[in-house]
Amino acid sequence: MTEQRPFGTTGIQVSAIGLGAWQLGRSREWPTGPEPDEAVRIVHAALDAGVTFVDTAPGYAQGQSELNLGRALAGVHRDAVVLCTKVGHTPDGGTDFSPDAIVASVRGSAQRLGVDHLDIVVLHNPPPGVIDSAEHYAVLERLRDQGLIRAFGASVDRCDEVDTVLASGRADALEVRLSALYQEPRPAVERAHRRGAGVVVKVPLESGWLSGRYTADSTFTDVRARWSRADVALRAHLVDEFRALLPEGVSTVAGALRFLLADDAVSTVIPGTRSVEHLRSSVVAAAEPLPAETVTAIRAWYADRIGAQPLTW
Repeated sequence: MTEQRPFGTTGIQVSAIGLGAWQLGRSREWPTGPEPDEAVRIVHAALDAGVTFVDTAPGYAQGQSELNLGRALAGVHRDAVVLCTKVGHTPDGGTDFSPDAIVASVRGSAQRLGVDHLDIVVLHNPPPGVIDSAEHYAVLERLRDQGLIRAFGASVDRCDEVDTVLASGRADALEVRLSALYQEPRPAVERAHRRGAGVVVKVPLESGWLSGRYTADSTFTDVRARWSRADVALRAHLVDEFRALLPEGVSTVAGALRFLLADDAVSTVIPGTRSVEHLRSSVVAAAEPLPAETVTAIRAWYADRIGAQPLTW
C-alpha cells in the first residue's frame, strides 16, 4: 500500500504515488492505449494498491481518459479518490483559457467523471497573460466557493512559472515537471511547499527514459519522435550516469521515484500508466526510501552535469 501525504495545507490527503491518466485511453496520440475494460482494471488495481490520487485532463486520449475514469469510479465512494483535472485544452484538441470556458470545462469534466465536484483543478500549461491573470484565478476561486472544486492552481514546467503562480496569492495547487534528469524547478517547489501549496510531480520518469526501457539505439514513432538522434544519445548517456549513482539492487525506475519522494515538498508523483503491470511496478518501486547520501549525490550530479542546460521536454 502506498504512503499517504498531505496536499500542502489544503486538508486533502493524497497517495505518494498517483495514477497519471494521460494514456488511459486509445486515441490518435496513443493508438496502443488501453481499451475501456482494461482502463477500468487499471483504475481498480490502483485503488486496491492504495493509490488515491488520480490526475487527468479533458484532452487526455481525446476525452477518453476522463470517460474511462468515470466508468471505473462508478459505485466507488467519492471520498476514496482525489481527482485532479485541468482546464485550457479541450477533448477535440483545441485551446480555450477564457473565463467562461474554464467554468464550462470544470462542469464538463465533472460530468465525464461522474462526480458532483472535483478535488483539484489546474490551468493546463497556461500561456503568458493567463498564468499571471488575476481574472482567471478569480474564476477558479469562485468555483471553489461554490463547492465545485476544493483546490486550484496551474500545471507548469519551470521555476519562474511556479513563482508566478505563487505570486497570484490564491493558488494552493501546483503540478510541476520534475525528475532526476530535470531538477530546474526544485527551488521554487520548496518555496511552494513553504507557502502551503500541494505539489504534484508530472513527467517523473522523464517521458519514459527513467523507466529503463530506452537506449541510444531506441527509435520512436509517437510523440517521443520529437527527439533528434543527438537528443536520444544524450539522454541515454545521462540515464547510464544516473544509474551508476544508485545503490546496488535499486532499479532505475525505483531510484527515479524514490529520489522525488525523498523531498517533503512533493505531495504526489504521477508516473504514466498504460497497464496494470505499469501501475503495480510503480507502487512497488517507490515503497522503500532512498538513502540520504544518494539523494545528495543525485542533486550534486545534476547541478554539475545538467543544471546549466536543462533538458527540453
